[in-house]
Amino acid sequence: MGLGMARLLRAHDSRVVTVAEGRGEHTLARIHSVGIETLPTDQALVIQADYVLSIVPPRNALATARRIADASAQPPTGSPREAIEDVESRPKRSKLYYLELNAVPARLASEMATLFSEPTTAAEEGRGCHFVDGGIIGSPPTQSTQGGSWKKPRVVLSGLVDLAPRFATLASVLNIRLVSPRVGVASSLKLSFAALTKGLTALSILSFSTAQKEEMLPELLTLLEEYSPRIAALATHGVIGMSPKAYRWEDEMRGIGEAFDTEGGWNGIGADVYGGFAEIYRTIAEVTILGEERVEHRVRGITVEDLPDHQRQRKSKP
Repeated sequence: MGLGMARLLRAHDSRVVTVAEGRGEHTLARIHSVGIETLPTDQALVIQADYVLSIVPPRNALATARRIADASAQPPTGSPREAIEDVESRPKRSKLYYLELNAVPARLASEMATLFSEPTTAAEEGRGCHFVDGGIIGSPPTQSTQGGSWKKPRVVLSGLVDLAPRFATLASVLNIRLVSPRVGVASSLKLSFAALTKGLTALSILSFSTAQKEEMLPELLTLLEEYSPRIAALATHGVIGMSPKAYRWEDEMRGIGEAFDTEGGWNGIGADVYGGFAEIYRTIAEVTILGEERVEHRVRGITVEDLPDHQRQRKSKP
């Protein structure tokens, strides 16, 4: 998703930067392949950027927010930022915005918001960072080979922020919609959507693997195509695409359970159901050989028929 959003921004003449420190060779190669610039430190990032888009595995969301909050609060940050021309050619450069776009529960979004304190004195002006809660709903951006048009996910935001004119250009490019002035609402909306899509995938894994064990998977797929073709399409597409993303989805499932119990008032049922789904994705990511798959280079589990077999193959331990 992060790479897709970077491609979309680059296609619309935005400069995209990230921090190189701590990134692996494979990740850096992907970064450079789409024209993303690398900076040496978090402080260099907050000096040069106008918006920070946090798109990381949910387990890393809080640590990432802390890094940017700490860097933006450092004393040397304000003056170097002011020396750079405002992206909208205003006399005074706009303050940095942190868009929290990860699949996390509202409680965690609110916790992250407290890290980004507003300046209280003139000496602190230009430091700090506005926090905006959000989520990305849909598949990564893709560009049509015919005509060059983009199919985009929806970015939902919540918080006390004005999308126009400050966010006008970014909102248009990234398909942003402000859904509420309250931090946490966008996160809950994102998780409610993911509960239906990735939740269906988890159910499909249970169904397909059980049918396969009874040597009835072809019969099940035939029945789905005949009596529920829409579910058949969603289930097969979700299961085939799941393997490289399972490690990210474990924590997302636990976040959904928390959201349903806390915001939805389900008093533990959410955690019971989606905690079980989290275990499905954890098992695939950490125990089975499918956890070694990468999005850009698929080897196993690329059809529904061969997926259950690979689910049963355990990773070798040294």
